[in-house]
Amino acid sequence: MRGSEKVCVLCGRRCFVNRSLGEKGRCGVGKEIKITHALLHGGEEPPISGTPPGGSGTIFFTRCNLSCVFCQNHKISQEAGAGEAIGRDRLVEIMFGLEDMGAYNINLVSPTPYAPELARAISSAKGKGLRVPVVYNTGGYDSLETLAIMDGLVDIYLPDAKIAPPKDAPEGDPDGRSMRLLDVGDYPWVNRAALLEMFRQVGHLTVDGEGLAVRGMLIRHLVLPDNLARTRELLPWLRDNFGEDLVFTLMSQYYPTNRVRVGHNPEFRDFPGLGRPLSVKEYDVYVDDCLRLNLRNTIIQDPESSNHYRPDFSKRDAFD
Repeated sequence: MRGSEKVCVLCGRRCFVNRSLGEKGRCGVGKEIKITHALLHGGEEPPISGTPPGGSGTIFFTRCNLSCVFCQNHKISQEAGAGEAIGRDRLVEIMFGLEDMGAYNINLVSPTPYAPELARAISSAKGKGLRVPVVYNTGGYDSLETLAIMDGLVDIYLPDAKIAPPKDAPEGDPDGRSMRLLDVGDYPWVNRAALLEMFRQVGHLTVDGEGLAVRGMLIRHLVLPDNLARTRELLPWLRDNFGEDLVFTLMSQYYPTNRVRVGHNPEFRDFPGLGRPLSVKEYDVYVDDCLRLNLRNTIIQDPESSNHYRPDFSKRDAFD
């Protein structure tokens, strides 16, 4: 069987459940594909969303293989019951429908738990003439087995690099902060292996004459208050492993939500920064680091932009 349905190793959790029998992994996903929204999204990076009247043809899948305590999409990524179950053929129809609406790409958000079935859907869509690139928009906790499934099918990887390991930590050493914030202690190491494999497959981001991405990798990093994501440790690693041509988004949109909203759960009192938005001053420190490291293709966000990135998944257009 192509993929990992019978013995699930789609992410670093390696649950070993049998999805073909409907068993669910730690992410809560069994054998059904479930989505909540399919829309033209104008709020991604410029090479992904482009300019109106088009946009990124974004499909939001339910659940996630991570459980970030500050997840902005927690209504659909962590709460049970969200979404509509669809079959592979219907997913292919949705892809073509988005292309017909003017989508510049097909953007699969939180695809990892569905990777084997998505690979079949992408292959079918491309076989039937899908013209736009396929974007794999992931939290970055993908196994190498999953990325092998996607090799040759995904045109653009859009992964997160959520947190770096502590400075000088032995490779593979469990990270308590990752465990507290993401619910997985090996995230930094699984993430690094995944980023290297994605880059091996597609290389640096390339764009067409309109500035739209056609192939390659674009890494995202959400800066957390108080350097909780270890941004200062992450940036040199990115430069050393992917070079100065890396296209990289330094995200400033953190705000307290999910389990760490204002007045947050006292279990996080030792991380007080989680209870406030990111400050302009601390974001600018990392902008300066990017300049110092000559990461010249860094995409900078408005430090006061968090209000523009608050989805409401109760609406048909979650970003309206």
